[in-house]
Amino acid sequence: MNWKKAIGFGAIIWALMFVIVSAFIGFKVQESLWLSIGFAIIAGVLSFIFAGYVKPKNYGLALGYGFSWLVVGVILDVIVTMRFNPAIFGDWTLWLGYGLGVLAPLLRVKKASVMPQTQA
Repeated sequence: MNWKKAIGFGAIIWALMFVIVSAFIGFKVQESLWLSIGFAIIAGVLSFIFAGYVKPKNYGLALGYGFSWLVVGVILDVIVTMRFNPAIFGDWTLWLGYGLGVLAPLLRVKKASVMPQTQA
């Protein structure tokens, strides 16, 4: 696993989500369940996009990237987001977004083509 990409892309995904959510808060968009679910889906889509850049070769590597992005996101949320929203980790849609972010790289694993063996 490329740790520079694992940590760097995790930080980029977190930063993009922080900016997106902050923009909605800044424009005083009424918070709703559907908006929170939408944010979770956006997190999954961003993870899927960035997984295309890491090109995981197998499911273990894909989960490694997904979990590394989860750890980076949780650490940054503890350091930054909890200052603005101390109850952030009680929101199930946050965990949905994290879960989608962990699973999204699995969709980028290329299946190896199996060549039939010829008998000599």
